Amino acid sequence: MISLGSLANYIISSALYYCQGSPLLMLLFQVTCVAIEFLYSILSKFNFWTSPKAGIDQYVLDYKKMNNTLAEERFAIVTGANSGIGLETSKALALAGFHVIMACRNKKLAAEAISKLELETGLKTFEFIQLDLASFKSIDVFIDQYKKSYSKLHLLVNNAGLAFCPYSKTKDGIEMQFGTNHLGHFKLTNGLLDLIKASGRARIVVVSSLANYVGTFDKSLILEESRYNRIISYGISKLCNIMFANELARRLNGTGIAVNSLHPGSVNTNATKYLPDSLHGVIDVIKSLLLIGPIAGSLTSVKVALDPKLEGVTGKFFMNQEEATPLGEALDEQKCKDLWEFSEELIKKHST
Repeated sequence: MISLGSLANYIISSALYYCQGSPLLMLLFQVTCVAIEFLYSILSKFNFWTSPKAGIDQYVLDYKKMNNTLAEERFAIVTGANSGIGLETSKALALAGFHVIMACRNKKLAAEAISKLELETGLKTFEFIQLDLASFKSIDVFIDQYKKSYSKLHLLVNNAGLAFCPYSKTKDGIEMQFGTNHLGHFKLTNGLLDLIKASGRARIVVVSSLANYVGTFDKSLILEESRYNRIISYGISKLCNIMFANELARRLNGTGIAVNSLHPGSVNTNATKYLPDSLHGVIDVIKSLLLIGPIAGSLTSVKVALDPKLEGVTGKFFMNQEEATPLGEALDEQKCKDLWEFSEELIKKHST
């Protein structure tokens, strides 16, 4: 029997196949995606198959069964771990046996999150290390601090992000959404890559978004303030997440390291806080009626991180717990290489 997620992904991928290449058809496709996403969110709340919590419990159980003979301690880093999807992902990873480093910007909120998780799980395997993805210096300090304590990293979940903010820049002078959502994680991942390689079998999980379908890798849209659009720029950053994951997967081919990206679903979190105040009333109604909760939103992240069935699977994009098709640019090897080189150039240019 076909799952609800598989059906939704099939409709979206089929529509994408016929609409790419035409601006008018792509607009129609984007509207269709939103409609399907909301319909999926509504139907998934009825738990026709299994509850989100039961789904996560099953992924945790399957992982523990597959890895119960491993003697060494396993380490995971989750960015943006103090709330929403990141919090629920951290909880699942700890239950699966990982020592979880919660990489967050706010020390107070992280401490509160750890207290909550320790109470809920009975585990003392959560640790906070401060990280601001909008600061190259902070990323370097985080990497240095982690390497002083640990020699391996078995799982990296690039989860943190911000959405739809007014135009602003990172501490290094780069547009905020691209600089945080993509470039910060690009620098973090590459800085930790030696420890990931030293871990043997390892996974890198990159949280993207359905918004990749409104993005395009256009350097001028990233560099020129006059061309900034908060929705398009968010889409660009999320498309770049997938392009980065795909290029990294190619570069790590044969190493035993799996790199995959995903859309977690339309989740009821604080990601819409930057939308205009005039829209908040409408948005709050939409969020409560149409969006899924953080537990359901973490399902795809937990699956990609833990599912034994995905052992050796790399360079894929997942949505609704199933493999899906991203925007065509994410599958263009040359464009992915161009993004990689552009990212390296920006980091070099803006590093002090």
